Amino acid sequence: MKNLKNYGLAIITIALLWSCQKEENVVRRENSEVQFFACYNNLPNTKATTTFTTSNKATIYACIAAAVPSSTTFVSGTPLEATSQAGGVLTPTTPLYLPKGSYDFYSVANNTNVAAGLTFTSGVSGQLSNNIDYLWAKAPAVSEGGIVNFTYNHKAVSLEINVAEGTGVSSLEVISIKITPSKPNTSSTMNLATGTITPSTQKDVATAMELSGKKGIMVMLPMQSISLDIEVVVNAIIGGTQVNNKKYVATITPMVYIEGTYYKLNLSVDAKEITFLEAQVEDWTTQTISATTLNE
Repeated sequence: MKNLKNYGLAIITIALLWSCQKEENVVRRENSEVQFFACYNNLPNTKATTTFTTSNKATIYACIAAAVPSSTTFVSGTPLEATSQAGGVLTPTTPLYLPKGSYDFYSVANNTNVAAGLTFTSGVSGQLSNNIDYLWAKAPAVSEGGIVNFTYNHKAVSLEINVAEGTGVSSLEVISIKITPSKPNTSSTMNLATGTITPSTQKDVATAMELSGKKGIMVMLPMQSISLDIEVVVNAIIGGTQVNNKKYVATITPMVYIEGTYYKLNLSVDAKEITFLEAQVEDWTTQTISATTLNE
Protein backbone atom coordinates (compact mmCIF):
# COMPACT_ATOMS: atom_id res chain seq x y z
CA MET A 1 0.00 0.00 0.00
CA LYS A 2 2.86 2.27 0.91
CA ASN A 3 4.55 1.55 -2.40
CA LEU A 4 1.31 2.28 -4.26
CA LYS A 5 0.99 5.58 -2.43
CA ASN A 6 4.59 6.51 -3.24
CA TYR A 7 4.00 5.52 -6.86
CA GLY A 8 0.96 7.79 -7.00
CA LEU A 9 2.92 10.70 -5.52
CA ALA A 10 5.68 10.15 -8.06
CA ILE A 11 3.21 10.32 -10.94
CA ILE A 12 1.70 13.54 -9.58
CA THR A 13 5.16 15.06 -9.11
CA ILE A 14 6.19 14.17 -12.69
CA ALA A 15 2.94 15.60 -14.03
CA LEU A 16 3.45 18.85 -12.13
CA LEU A 17 7.05 19.14 -13.32
CA TRP A 18 6.00 18.46 -16.93
CA SER A 19 3.24 21.06 -16.66
CA CYS A 20 5.60 23.68 -15.25
CA GLN A 21 8.20 22.93 -17.90
CA LYS A 22 5.55 23.19 -20.62
CA GLU A 23 4.36 26.57 -19.30
CA GLU A 24 7.97 27.75 -19.03
CA ASN A 25 8.63 26.70 -22.62
CA VAL A 26 5.49 28.52 -23.79
CA VAL A 27 6.56 31.69 -21.97
CA ARG A 28 10.10 31.39 -23.35
CA ARG A 29 8.73 30.84 -26.85
CA GLU A 30 6.42 33.84 -26.58
CA ASN A 31 9.25 35.98 -25.28
CA SER A 32 11.46 35.00 -28.24
CA GLU A 33 8.92 35.99 -30.91
CA VAL A 34 10.26 38.78 -33.11
CA GLN A 35 8.07 41.86 -33.55
CA PHE A 36 8.15 44.12 -36.61
CA PHE A 37 7.33 47.80 -37.18
CA ALA A 38 7.58 49.90 -40.35
CA CYS A 39 7.81 53.57 -41.36
CA TYR A 40 9.06 55.71 -44.24
CA ASN A 41 12.30 57.68 -44.21
CA ASN A 42 11.47 61.39 -44.71
CA LEU A 43 15.04 62.68 -44.85
CA PRO A 44 16.30 65.15 -45.95
CA ASN A 45 13.06 67.15 -45.70
CA THR A 46 12.43 66.30 -42.05
CA LYS A 47 13.97 64.09 -39.39
CA ALA A 48 10.54 62.70 -38.53
CA THR A 49 9.31 59.46 -40.08
CA THR A 50 5.91 58.57 -41.51
CA THR A 51 4.02 55.45 -40.52
CA PHE A 52 3.93 52.74 -43.18
CA THR A 53 0.71 52.62 -45.19
CA THR A 54 -1.87 50.21 -43.77
CA SER A 55 -2.30 47.00 -45.84
CA ASN A 56 1.09 47.43 -47.53
CA LYS A 57 2.91 44.14 -48.04
CA ALA A 58 6.57 43.59 -47.22
CA THR A 59 8.98 40.68 -47.49
CA ILE A 60 11.35 40.10 -44.57
CA TYR A 61 14.74 38.39 -44.66
CA ALA A 62 17.11 37.58 -41.79
CA CYS A 63 20.78 36.60 -41.63
CA ILE A 64 23.16 35.96 -38.75
CA ALA A 65 24.49 39.39 -37.71
CA ALA A 66 27.46 40.62 -39.78
CA ALA A 67 27.00 37.84 -42.34
CA VAL A 68 26.85 39.05 -45.93
CA PRO A 69 23.65 38.04 -47.81
CA SER A 70 25.75 37.24 -50.88
CA SER A 71 27.63 34.50 -49.06
CA THR A 72 25.20 33.14 -46.49
CA THR A 73 21.77 31.55 -46.30
CA PHE A 74 18.71 33.18 -44.83
CA VAL A 75 17.69 32.21 -41.31
CA SER A 76 15.07 29.47 -41.10
CA GLY A 77 11.58 30.94 -41.31
CA THR A 78 12.62 33.68 -43.74
CA PRO A 79 11.90 35.10 -46.24
CA LEU A 80 8.63 35.92 -44.58
CA GLU A 81 5.68 37.91 -45.92
CA ALA A 82 4.07 40.55 -43.69
CA THR A 83 1.21 43.05 -43.86
CA SER A 84 1.20 46.53 -42.33
CA GLN A 85 -1.48 47.24 -39.72
CA ALA A 86 -2.50 50.43 -37.94
CA GLY A 87 0.41 52.20 -36.26
CA GLY A 88 2.95 50.68 -38.63
CA VAL A 89 2.82 47.23 -37.06
CA LEU A 90 4.04 44.61 -39.53
CA THR A 91 2.20 41.34 -39.00
CA PRO A 92 3.92 38.31 -40.57
CA THR A 93 1.92 35.44 -42.05
CA THR A 94 3.44 33.21 -39.36
CA PRO A 95 5.22 34.21 -36.12
CA LEU A 96 9.02 34.18 -36.26
CA TYR A 97 10.94 32.59 -33.39
CA LEU A 98 14.73 32.56 -33.46
CA PRO A 99 17.43 30.84 -31.41
CA LYS A 100 19.52 32.92 -29.06
CA GLY A 101 21.79 35.21 -31.06
CA SER A 102 22.04 38.44 -33.03
CA TYR A 103 20.50 38.92 -36.47
CA ASP A 104 20.49 41.41 -39.34
CA PHE A 105 17.05 41.94 -40.88
CA TYR A 106 16.31 43.18 -44.40
CA SER A 107 13.02 43.99 -46.06
CA VAL A 108 11.79 44.90 -49.53
CA ALA A 109 8.37 46.13 -50.67
CA ASN A 110 6.77 47.88 -53.62
CA ASN A 111 4.61 50.34 -51.66
CA THR A 112 1.36 48.52 -52.46
CA ASN A 113 -0.86 45.83 -50.96
CA VAL A 114 0.77 43.27 -53.26
CA ALA A 115 3.98 41.45 -52.31
CA ALA A 116 7.14 42.55 -54.14
CA GLY A 117 7.69 39.04 -55.45
CA LEU A 118 11.48 39.38 -55.60
CA THR A 119 13.78 36.35 -55.42
CA PHE A 120 17.33 36.93 -54.19
CA THR A 121 20.13 34.58 -55.25
CA SER A 122 23.48 35.15 -53.57
CA GLY A 123 22.12 38.47 -52.33
CA VAL A 124 21.05 39.76 -55.75
CA SER A 125 17.49 40.03 -57.07
CA GLY A 126 16.12 39.04 -60.44
CA GLN A 127 15.48 41.68 -63.11
CA LEU A 128 13.51 44.70 -61.92
CA SER A 129 10.96 46.77 -63.85
CA ASN A 130 9.81 50.34 -64.31
CA ASN A 131 6.56 51.65 -62.78
CA ILE A 132 7.30 49.97 -59.43
CA ASP A 133 8.12 51.97 -56.30
CA TYR A 134 10.76 49.65 -54.82
CA LEU A 135 11.34 50.12 -51.08
CA TRP A 136 14.21 48.74 -48.99
CA ALA A 137 15.11 48.70 -45.31
CA LYS A 138 17.67 47.16 -42.96
CA ALA A 139 17.61 46.65 -39.19
CA PRO A 140 20.99 45.38 -37.95
CA ALA A 141 22.02 43.47 -34.83
CA VAL A 142 18.62 42.54 -33.38
CA SER A 143 18.56 39.89 -30.64
CA GLU A 144 16.16 36.95 -30.63
CA GLY A 145 12.73 38.04 -29.45
CA GLY A 146 13.63 41.66 -30.15
CA ILE A 147 11.82 44.45 -31.96
CA VAL A 148 12.71 45.12 -35.59
CA ASN A 149 12.11 48.70 -36.75
CA PHE A 150 12.23 49.01 -40.52
CA THR A 151 12.69 52.51 -41.99
CA TYR A 152 11.98 52.13 -45.70
CA ASN A 153 13.82 54.12 -48.37
CA HIS A 154 12.69 54.62 -51.97
CA LYS A 155 15.12 52.89 -54.33
CA ALA A 156 13.60 53.74 -57.70
CA VAL A 157 13.33 57.18 -59.35
CA SER A 158 10.14 59.24 -59.55
CA LEU A 159 9.40 61.75 -62.29
CA GLU A 160 6.64 64.35 -62.13
CA ILE A 161 5.78 66.85 -64.90
CA ASN A 162 3.26 69.62 -64.22
CA VAL A 163 1.78 71.69 -67.07
CA ALA A 164 0.34 75.16 -66.38
CA GLU A 165 -1.17 77.96 -68.49
CA GLY A 166 1.22 80.71 -69.52
CA THR A 167 0.59 84.16 -70.97
CA GLY A 168 -2.23 84.24 -73.55
CA VAL A 169 -3.27 80.65 -72.84
CA SER A 170 -6.54 79.45 -71.31
CA SER A 171 -8.74 76.34 -71.13
CA LEU A 172 -5.63 74.15 -71.10
CA GLU A 173 -6.23 70.40 -71.37
CA VAL A 174 -3.30 68.01 -71.28
CA ILE A 175 -3.94 65.10 -73.64
CA SER A 176 -0.73 63.16 -73.06
CA ILE A 177 2.81 63.40 -71.71
CA LYS A 178 5.38 60.92 -72.93
CA ILE A 179 8.95 60.44 -71.78
CA THR A 180 11.78 58.02 -72.59
CA PRO A 181 12.45 56.33 -69.23
CA SER A 182 15.36 54.11 -68.25
CA LYS A 183 15.42 50.76 -70.06
CA PRO A 184 15.47 47.69 -67.76
CA ASN A 185 17.80 44.84 -68.69
CA THR A 186 19.32 41.76 -67.06
CA SER A 187 21.64 44.02 -65.05
CA SER A 188 18.70 45.89 -63.52
CA THR A 189 18.89 44.19 -60.13
CA MET A 190 18.89 45.07 -56.42
CA ASN A 191 21.64 44.24 -53.95
CA LEU A 192 19.89 43.10 -50.76
CA ALA A 193 22.78 44.14 -48.50
CA THR A 194 22.57 47.80 -49.56
CA GLY A 195 19.28 48.11 -51.44
CA THR A 196 21.21 49.60 -54.36
CA ILE A 197 19.68 49.15 -57.82
CA THR A 198 22.15 48.93 -60.69
CA PRO A 199 21.57 51.99 -62.93
CA SER A 200 20.37 51.43 -66.47
CA THR A 201 22.72 52.41 -69.29
CA GLN A 202 20.01 53.00 -71.90
CA LYS A 203 16.76 54.89 -72.30
CA ASP A 204 13.63 53.11 -73.45
CA VAL A 205 11.11 54.09 -76.14
CA ALA A 206 8.70 56.97 -75.47
CA THR A 207 6.22 55.85 -72.83
CA ALA A 208 3.05 57.58 -71.66
CA MET A 209 3.14 58.94 -68.13
CA GLU A 210 0.16 58.41 -65.82
CA LEU A 211 -1.99 61.54 -66.09
CA SER A 212 -3.77 63.25 -63.23
CA GLY A 213 -5.28 66.47 -64.56
CA LYS A 214 -2.35 68.50 -65.87
CA LYS A 215 0.25 66.34 -64.13
CA GLY A 216 2.19 63.36 -65.45
CA ILE A 217 3.78 60.83 -63.07
CA MET A 218 6.16 57.93 -63.68
CA VAL A 219 8.41 55.70 -61.57
CA MET A 220 11.46 54.26 -63.29
CA LEU A 221 14.72 52.54 -62.43
CA PRO A 222 17.85 54.65 -61.81
CA MET A 223 19.83 55.59 -64.93
CA GLN A 224 23.31 56.75 -65.86
CA SER A 225 23.85 60.18 -67.44
CA ILE A 226 21.54 60.07 -70.47
CA SER A 227 19.26 62.67 -72.04
CA LEU A 228 15.50 62.13 -71.86
CA ASP A 229 13.08 62.96 -74.67
CA ILE A 230 9.72 64.51 -73.79
CA GLU A 231 6.56 64.91 -75.83
CA VAL A 232 3.56 66.92 -74.61
CA VAL A 233 0.21 67.11 -76.43
CA VAL A 234 -2.40 69.69 -75.35
CA ASN A 235 -5.69 71.30 -76.28
CA ALA A 236 -5.92 74.98 -75.40
CA ILE A 237 -7.18 78.40 -76.39
CA ILE A 238 -4.06 80.22 -77.51
CA GLY A 239 -4.34 83.89 -78.44
CA GLY A 240 -8.12 83.55 -78.58
CA THR A 241 -8.03 80.57 -80.97
CA GLN A 242 -8.88 76.98 -80.04
CA VAL A 243 -5.95 74.70 -80.85
CA ASN A 244 -6.26 70.92 -80.57
CA ASN A 245 -3.57 68.24 -80.31
CA LYS A 246 -0.77 70.76 -80.25
CA LYS A 247 2.44 68.79 -79.84
CA TYR A 248 5.70 69.95 -78.27
CA VAL A 249 8.94 67.97 -78.07
CA ALA A 250 12.22 68.52 -76.26
CA THR A 251 15.32 66.80 -74.95
CA ILE A 252 16.47 67.25 -71.36
CA THR A 253 20.22 67.68 -70.97
CA PRO A 254 21.95 64.42 -69.96
CA MET A 255 22.02 63.87 -66.22
CA VAL A 256 22.28 61.00 -63.76
CA TYR A 257 18.95 59.83 -62.38
CA ILE A 258 19.76 58.79 -58.82
CA GLU A 259 17.86 56.20 -56.83
CA GLY A 260 15.50 57.53 -54.18
CA THR A 261 15.22 60.89 -55.94
CA TYR A 262 11.98 62.65 -56.94
CA TYR A 263 12.46 64.82 -60.06
CA LYS A 264 9.74 67.42 -60.43
CA LEU A 265 9.45 69.60 -63.53
CA ASN A 266 7.02 72.49 -63.98
CA LEU A 267 5.94 73.53 -67.48
CA SER A 268 4.51 76.86 -68.57
CA VAL A 269 2.56 76.75 -71.84
CA ASP A 270 2.90 79.93 -73.90
CA ALA A 271 1.72 80.79 -77.39
CA LYS A 272 4.91 79.66 -79.11
CA GLU A 273 6.68 77.38 -76.69
CA ILE A 274 6.60 75.46 -73.44
CA THR A 275 9.32 76.29 -70.96
CA PHE A 276 10.52 74.07 -68.12
CA LEU A 277 11.03 75.97 -64.89
CA GLU A 278 13.13 74.94 -61.93
CA ALA A 279 11.13 73.11 -59.25
CA GLN A 280 11.16 72.39 -55.56
CA VAL A 281 10.70 68.83 -54.39
CA GLU A 282 8.77 67.82 -51.27
CA ASP A 283 9.17 64.04 -51.20
CA TRP A 284 12.11 61.64 -51.40
CA THR A 285 15.48 63.36 -51.98
CA THR A 286 15.45 66.91 -53.37
CA GLN A 287 16.65 67.34 -56.95
CA THR A 288 16.22 70.29 -59.32
CA ILE A 289 16.36 70.12 -63.12
CA SER A 290 17.76 73.10 -65.04
CA ALA A 291 15.45 75.12 -67.31
CA THR A 292 14.71 73.61 -70.73
CA THR A 293 12.55 74.74 -73.62
CA LEU A 294 10.09 72.55 -75.51
CA ASN A 295 9.65 73.37 -79.16
CA GLU A 296 6.75 72.68 -81.52
